[in-house]
Amino acid sequence: MQTVNKFNLKKILILICSLVVILAIILSIYSHNANAQEPYNPSPESAVASKGLVEVKMTVIAVDPIKNELETRLQFELKGIYKKGPTYPAQDLLMTVNGANVQDSEITFKEGKPMIVPALKFNLVKGKINNYPFDKHIAKVAISLDPLPSIGKKFAPFELNPVPLKFNFNADVPGFDISYKPMEENSSIFIYIDVSATRSLPVKFFALVIIVIMWVLSIMAFLLALKVMKSGKLPEVGMLSWTAVMLFAFPAIRNAQPGVPPVGTASDFMSFFWTEIIVVVALVIIGSCWLKRYHPPIE
Repeated sequence: MQTVNKFNLKKILILICSLVVILAIILSIYSHNANAQEPYNPSPESAVASKGLVEVKMTVIAVDPIKNELETRLQFELKGIYKKGPTYPAQDLLMTVNGANVQDSEITFKEGKPMIVPALKFNLVKGKINNYPFDKHIAKVAISLDPLPSIGKKFAPFELNPVPLKFNFNADVPGFDISYKPMEENSSIFIYIDVSATRSLPVKFFALVIIVIMWVLSIMAFLLALKVMKSGKLPEVGMLSWTAVMLFAFPAIRNAQPGVPPVGTASDFMSFFWTEIIVVVALVIIGSCWLKRYHPPIE
């Protein structure tokens, strides 16, 4: 008896180790290294000699692949001839940005008034949410600043040339690894970047754990059904209730994945659809055996 128990324990340990190795391999294939906080350095050819600049600080505050939106917050720091106060421009400025919630893609900042911008939303132009948890989404961000002529002044404090920009990027959204990549069009007067967002490693790991849990439970239910069918005995009612509860519990387990989209994702094709079918088959086998073998007591 001890030999049998040791043999079963060894098989269980081998199965667990195999699952851990498979998870590690999958995560290593689909893992994404976030190099988000690298500084923005314009090329020397595009640098514009100036006595001042505007530092643009972008912070990603939310990613919603279901709505195809990347939400950010912009902060500005004025330096040199562009500075009247910490965030107060010395002349009217016009910001052109491809924000999805910006009318006509233009925002005007008045002289001597703080440069306050509401949360900007950018469209996710690339990426398929159905690839969850291995989906990758990309948003294109374009920003430029131009001075406007000051009304009622004979001489503008500076020429009407595009404003030199310095760019800083920050992102810390739970559940996502976010990075940015400067494009070829970048210069000291034009910010053009790709912002990419992928699921973080803990999200991928948890999604794969859910997949393994559903497969293990469904296979256990199917093996139990086969054993009941071969035994020729009346199955206990508890077997029916346990399998039926599992059938309705799987959708809740599936929805427990962080940030999971509606049904139809890659994780569903990897486990949810098939495990639900297996549980239904097991429930039908156990139920049929119970109906066939049950004999009510004779009074």
